[in-house]
Amino acid sequence: MSKAKAGLLLGSLSVMLVSLVGCGSNNAADSSGASAGASAGSGSGSDKITLTVSSSMTDEARVNIMNETIKIFNQTHPNVTINYSPSPWSEYAQNLKLQFNSGAGQDIVYVDDTMQQMLQKNNYLMDITDDVKSRGWIDKEVDGAIDFQNARTPGKYYSVPFMTAPVVVYYNKDIFSKLNLTPPKTMDEFNAILAKVKEAGYVPMENGGMSNSPKMWSVFHMLYNQVSMDDVKKFYFQQGITPEFEKAFVASLNQVNEWEKSGYYRKEDASIDGSAVPTYYAKGESAMVLGGNWDIPAYEGTNVPTGAFAFPQQDAGSTTHAIVNATDGGWAINAKLSDEKKQAALDFIDTFMNPDVVKLWYEGGSTPTIKADMSGAQASDLKKEVDQAIQGTQMGFFLDNAVPGLGDILNKQLQMMSFKKNTPEQAWDEIKQEYNKLSAAAQGQ
Repeated sequence: MSKAKAGLLLGSLSVMLVSLVGCGSNNAADSSGASAGASAGSGSGSDKITLTVSSSMTDEARVNIMNETIKIFNQTHPNVTINYSPSPWSEYAQNLKLQFNSGAGQDIVYVDDTMQQMLQKNNYLMDITDDVKSRGWIDKEVDGAIDFQNARTPGKYYSVPFMTAPVVVYYNKDIFSKLNLTPPKTMDEFNAILAKVKEAGYVPMENGGMSNSPKMWSVFHMLYNQVSMDDVKKFYFQQGITPEFEKAFVASLNQVNEWEKSGYYRKEDASIDGSAVPTYYAKGESAMVLGGNWDIPAYEGTNVPTGAFAFPQQDAGSTTHAIVNATDGGWAINAKLSDEKKQAALDFIDTFMNPDVVKLWYEGGSTPTIKADMSGAQASDLKKEVDQAIQGTQMGFFLDNAVPGLGDILNKQLQMMSFKKNTPEQAWDEIKQEYNKLSAAAQGQ
């Protein structure tokens, strides 16, 4: 699949992900989770196998879901032991790099686009194209999901996704009610809410200035509403920066800088780690925070009445509404696995297409890329609001994944802006310079 076609999947995939809830599929795996290609360890008396598995899913809710997933896998693979050892997001990419470089990479790893680039270009990941096709995984996933996850290697598959990762705006319903506010549809309405919340003595937005993910996602959202997706794709696929993209990026940085100067973030934001943001939100002092659907359990656990809406469009006349939302990541296999361990690893990945497993992850807050009937699933009110919020939106990349290392550059420049060490224009000059260096290095590997 060409890179151009990968971009065309952005809109259709998001619509299908939502519409699948409550819809059956002729291609879903049977209740055992086994596919036609499954073979290893299915009660045949094979020798015992141990597989090491890693991801950045360290939160208690998803660790518990992973443990339940492993139990379901072991029902048909009692001879396979899964050793699951996740690392915190802030350390995960570096841990993968060090472990694979030392020859001690895990057997199965969950990778986003940046990590997949890094590992695949160093020949650490197994090409599983034939297995993806023979096991029917393309038909089990919503149209385009596997191709989207592997968009940088058209026609070749190195990882398989099982969920998508939309970023939405979570909001404190009590504060909105007290101030007679409703979720905004345009940026003008959004900015008016920020001003009114600030005037009322609340914290308009949480961020977590040590990592700046909400600020970063805000920039991406505003960018999507100002420039064509063709310009975005050129940047994302390391094909260069158009003048329109540059203008929109600088404008988005300026908007975030204005929010900073207006006091719309917590005073101590610069010293707050991203993982602590839900704790600060739980105080009931803040009106909004950008977060992913993976944060649903965290915000449900705050005991603050919370709703969700999509980051607003540029203006009422906007014909498209793209948000930060891409495949969350995909399961990839160590290229050095023996055939026996490879088959067991593929069977483990296949387990994530088991409808019972899809239901577990859906009820835990995830948005599946697997076709399965979720009509009987017990979704929380907040989960339903998130699903409702993203209906009608188009998918957009996590632009920090455009090239390995870019996320650190963006975070550094946002911090410099916060400390008044540079202007948005100076920040962009640094981002552009580093992007070009990183792109050249990535393409030269």
